[in-house]
Amino acid sequence: YTRPDQLAQNPLLRSKVVQTTAVPHNPIATLQDLLQQAIISLNNNPKDAKFHRALWHTYIEPAPTQERAAEQLNLPFNTYRYHLANGLERVTAWLWQREVQ
Repeated sequence: YTRPDQLAQNPLLRSKVVQTTAVPHNPIATLQDLLQQAIISLNNNPKDAKFHRALWHTYIEPAPTQERAAEQLNLPFNTYRYHLANGLERVTAWLWQREVQ
């Protein structure tokens, strides 16, 4: 998310959801915005807020390491990784839902 140079290689840039909502001439900014929207949407459900926090401190405002992110969230590392994996699944589902609409 914070590395536009790496996002430039992301296959999601060719997705319909990015192409149809693209900021003119800036699909990377569009992808960043969509990813942020997806992560923020997790905060709308109290059961998913923990996934939001894990993703936020890993990708949007990243801690230097995942271990440090777990510490910031006051979570054991394995629990943090569980929250991260579940959050990624929900973000994937959010993006896919928009892709097939």
